[in-house]
Formats: sequence, C-alpha cells, structure tokens
Amino acid sequence: DDVTTTDLLSQSELFSDLANETVAEIARLCREITLAKGEFVFRIGDPSKELFILAEGCVDLGFAAVAADEPMGGAIRESGDVFGWGALVGEANYRLINAICVRQTRLITVDGLALMNLLEAKPGGFAFLRKLLGIILNRIVSLAAV
Repeated sequence: DDVTTTDLLSQSELFSDLANETVAEIARLCREITLAKGEFVFRIGDPSKELFILAEGCVDLGFAAVAADEPMGGAIRESGDVFGWGALVGEANYRLINAICVRQTRLITVDGLALMNLLEAKPGGFAFLRKLLGIILNRIVSLAAV
C-alpha cells in the first residue's frame, strides 16, 4: 500500500529530511515483500541491486548461514532501518554479508540505481548521502563489536 510505504519512508532516518514530494516519488519506486523466518534477504556474492527498508520483523546481518533464534549484534530490528546500501553505489557490486530473517519479516525494497538517479536531480540529495554515511559508519561499528 503506497500510503504505508510513504509513511514508513518519512519516518526512516535516511529519508526523513527529504521533501514530502520526493518521498512520495521514492515510494512509487518501492515494492513490498514478506519473507519467512530463516529466509535469506540476500547472500554473500549476490548482486547488490536493491536497498531494503524494514517495515516489520528482524533481519540478522552477518556471516552465518542459518538464522539464529535470537537476533545478533548486527541485527536490523527497528521499523524504518535501512540495509543493503551497497545497491546505491552502482553497477557490478556484490553483497559482502548475509542478511537472514530471524522471524517473519516485511520489507520495502527499492532499486538502488533508480533511487540515486531520482535523488541526483532533487534538492536534499547531498544531505541524504551524508545521512547514509553516518548510518554506514554506525553499522560498521556495531558489526565490529559483535
């Protein structure tokens, strides 16, 4: 549902400073998927094409090949959390980590190139990138602490 996607994006740290019209345009690029506990969102070596926004559930990021019963330190657990940001870098880039659902999980996905192409033409694109860099740095620190 487009309304809930727009709301979710607006509440997400990464998208919260963008203009409402821009968020609505991004929402039109999105689709929603639901995955079961133990399903991979992506695996190491998969092409990195889509950015993911957590709607509900929990996703573990790490090198494990099976879902843990409890989320680990690198888990994505807050609604609006973003992962899979390698998709924003461009073509020919691959996942460096596994993302696996700890419980049934609903995700919003958006094509990384389409998102970056849209943002290049919009005010607020640079602020988006600064925010993204902060999220990446925090994620690296939290994964290093695991």
